Amino acid sequence: MTIASDIGGYVAGVLFGKHPMAPVISPKKSWEGFAGSLVATVAAGWALVVFLLDGAWWIGICLGLIAVVMATLGDLCESVIKRDLGIKDMSRIIPGHGGLMDRLDSLLATIAPIWLLLHYGVFS
Repeated sequence: MTIASDIGGYVAGVLFGKHPMAPVISPKKSWEGFAGSLVATVAAGWALVVFLLDGAWWIGICLGLIAVVMATLGDLCESVIKRDLGIKDMSRIIPGHGGLMDRLDSLLATIAPIWLLLHYGVFS
């Protein structure tokens, strides 16, 4: 789902992004990109829960909503850390893309809330 968030945000941001979300923290992140991220993540959450886990559709919607908020916050927090340190990449692994941490920031922020919702909503 975090991959859906990243892809949806990137595509919508590149195609329609005009209004910066947090220009001081992450100048390229836009509200239009967030909307694309929201649509992609909610769709992925719904599809994964309904078709893969045989859960209720509304749990998939909730999962997508929680994931998009947490993934965006994780990405923004990591951007704040990079700005404070004055660096573009957090590691030499995957240079030019923010480093390894840029691939993990959304995952780290979404792990606990997604697990909790799945544990109590689908697997209980």
